[in-house]
Amino acid sequence: MCNKYILILALALALSLGACSHGKVDNLQFTFLDELGITVDEKLLLGDTLALPDVYCGDPGQTLDDLKGHHLDKEQYAALVVPAGRNFVDDMGNWLLLGVRDVGSGITLAAFYAGSGTGYCVELMTYDKRGNLLDAINARELHVLWRVRMDDASCDTVFTLDGYFTFNGSRATLHRTMGRCIMDFDRDLKSAPQWQQQWDQEYVIDAKGQFVLQGQRVVAEAGQVDAYASLDFKSWDMLVCSLHDPAVMDTWNEYSLLVNSTYDPDYKYNPFPWHVERLYLMNPKRFLGWMAAHRGSDNRLLPYFRVGCNKRPDLLKEIAAIDDDNARRWLTSLFNSSF
Repeated sequence: MCNKYILILALALALSLGACSHGKVDNLQFTFLDELGITVDEKLLLGDTLALPDVYCGDPGQTLDDLKGHHLDKEQYAALVVPAGRNFVDDMGNWLLLGVRDVGSGITLAAFYAGSGTGYCVELMTYDKRGNLLDAINARELHVLWRVRMDDASCDTVFTLDGYFTFNGSRATLHRTMGRCIMDFDRDLKSAPQWQQQWDQEYVIDAKGQFVLQGQRVVAEAGQVDAYASLDFKSWDMLVCSLHDPAVMDTWNEYSLLVNSTYDPDYKYNPFPWHVERLYLMNPKRFLGWMAAHRGSDNRLLPYFRVGCNKRPDLLKEIAAIDDDNARRWLTSLFNSSF
């Protein structure tokens, strides 16, 4: 009988330990979250894929409460999100920590959902063991649907843009599918795509915790792709980039070759100048420093910078804050002669 009771106790202990294994994750790297009152259990660990439901078509009744994760309180929001700055949603309203994962080198990758009544963003941020923010990228809606002719409420031809993230070690990849189709708004149904294009945008999270953009690559196409529409949204995705990594500027400079080869110079709806302006606003010091270091023909961003940033009243203030005298003088001269 004694052996029987011992066996029963052993089984109970094993079951108890098994149950505990599905509880809090024992990882010292997540201590800063625990100190903020956020318990990292298995449910809060990011898997290899991060996908969100389509809030525009597939599930129009979706609310933040339908998503799984940890709702941030004011203290947690101030500690984790606010340090990312003005490129991120600054309304405390609806913030959800979707999950975290260890990406090596003592770095934690966290994914957030920031939602409102009109749309949402997915924010990826990196932290050191003390909870200091290292870098962040801001991916606007992973699912978007809108009319081809925005000013015509009867237009049933729509563009769709879908996406999700995958993670593998220190790599993060944004997968995108864009297409055009016919939309039955009354029944919330989409037709088969008239054309479709898929592309991947890859990042490596380096030892500093920065998202180093590796570039885009088209992985599949079907039908006659609208080159202008496709490039509009590839440019949009190019803004999903590091707040700090200086190599971003080189990547954008190379990307401008694709823009130049696609757009007719007389095509007035080229959005690239305004995307370049947003790149400037993301980190003015990085942007202006790169511009000052590239004063020759290899600088292909300058024409777009002149168009997109010529009305910024704080541009001269940003230039005046540059430490290098020669760079500051050149940029000031450029501003006075060209803007």
